[in-house]
Amino acid sequence: MRHVQSLNGGGGVVFATGTPIANSMAEMFTMQRYLQHDALKKHNLHHFDSWAATFGEPVTAMELSPDGAGYRLNTRFARFINVPELMQMFRQSADVQTAAMLNLPRPKLDGEKPDHPQCASHGGAEGVRAIARGPRRAIEKRPG
Repeated sequence: MRHVQSLNGGGGVVFATGTPIANSMAEMFTMQRYLQHDALKKHNLHHFDSWAATFGEPVTAMELSPDGAGYRLNTRFARFINVPELMQMFRQSADVQTAAMLNLPRPKLDGEKPDHPQCASHGGAEGVRAIARGPRRAIEKRPG
């Protein structure tokens, strides 16, 4: 990708997505790493740790463990910080279009809200959790 950009004065690459940062802060960094590598390097933000310390606020909280058998402390990014600076940098290479700007047709929903039907649980889910506990416990017992 950088080769294509070098042949086209920094351009020549187009990313098109409807969800550039739908799941994690790492997605935003990844988009910038691909499209703005030189700008990140200029501001010493080309490593995720420095980028995350500049634009993210971590919070530590109790969470249900993956096997559902107990709780553990886990640190996650709670929110973005320094958003104006991040957006100024990001918009140097991104043409952000909102749903309101595009005015695309949308299907009508019954009752004007999404429907999320609930399904009854059956014994199979506990079996899956029991299988997941075995390897996890073996990993936790490893020294170091």
